Amino acid sequence: MAAWLRMLLAAMLAGLLAAALTLLLQQQWRQWQQPAVAAAPVKPVAIPARTPFSYADAVAAAAPSVVSIRTAIASKPQEGNSRVSVGLGSGVIWREDGLIITNYHVVRQAEAIAVELRDGRTLRADVVGTDPATDLALLRVNADKLQAIANPKAPARVGDVVLAIGYPFLLGQTVTIGIVSATERLERGFIRLIQTDAAINRGNSGGALVNARGEWVGINSEVLPAQLGVQGIGFAIPSDYVIKIVDQILTHGRVVRGSIGFVGSGSANEIRSDDSDNKFLNAVRIDSVDPNGSAAAAGLQPGDWITHFNGELIGGVTDLLRRIADTTPGNTVQLRVWRGSEMKEFAVAVSERSPELAKPDEKPARP
Repeated sequence: MAAWLRMLLAAMLAGLLAAALTLLLQQQWRQWQQPAVAAAPVKPVAIPARTPFSYADAVAAAAPSVVSIRTAIASKPQEGNSRVSVGLGSGVIWREDGLIITNYHVVRQAEAIAVELRDGRTLRADVVGTDPATDLALLRVNADKLQAIANPKAPARVGDVVLAIGYPFLLGQTVTIGIVSATERLERGFIRLIQTDAAINRGNSGGALVNARGEWVGINSEVLPAQLGVQGIGFAIPSDYVIKIVDQILTHGRVVRGSIGFVGSGSANEIRSDDSDNKFLNAVRIDSVDPNGSAAAAGLQPGDWITHFNGELIGGVTDLLRRIADTTPGNTVQLRVWRGSEMKEFAVAVSERSPELAKPDEKPARP
């Protein structure tokens, strides 16, 4: 009896499984017979047309305009024969008739300068003029129909992709990539430099910092000292300021800058605006004045705070120095000054700045 019951239950279970399988297959069959429904299209990620997947075109456009510079510097020891050391650097072809821009520290004290073009030619270079204050030099080689670097259509912006092109460590022309980390970062006298994380090594000084279109946005100049333990922090002189320096050298044979004869320091948020917003001004404190300079002649004194230049708010020491330096000697400028709790206006004559007052800063590492 028990065997018969087990057989009956097994048969009933098999029937139930068969029925379930039949229903499942019928449902699947009906789905197969239905027309396919088109899936919703997936929108591709929009990539701006100006963003390339490769920077080979930018390199091809700019690389022929970047040259290798080698210098010979004779050392004179106290004893024995003099020796000649070789310096390394890079340069950028500014004009097709042979004008080349580089750093001043690349050619400083050089007794001979050789420029190697990307096509393999080596040419002797002569110094047209230098500007130690901004670490720039202009060279000339006896050649024409060279490929000049392309000028940028817009200034560099934070986040722009940039390429550093130069000749580091005798390796030949080398390209590194990074972004613009800041556009007005490190103050160097009259200018603020472009900061980038593109690798800048020994021999890269004077090379080009170019954008994704192959246009130069700066001249690679320096890196923070390695002993600080930093990586990926290099600096370039903005191209718009380089152009001003080159134009001055070509016009005057030197860089002509204005001066009024004072030494100042940055604001410590001491002066408040007389506007309703009551903000602190980025003023400059006069620490000392040259007794023979025009600032002293106009009545400026140590302890005065300069807040305005020709009616415009200033942006600190570098901004004020640049405005004064860019003023043609012989002109007069208006300075608004806070003295104690009193506001005063001074008309100050601008004279030419002595080159001895503008020495290059030796603290940063010069690649």
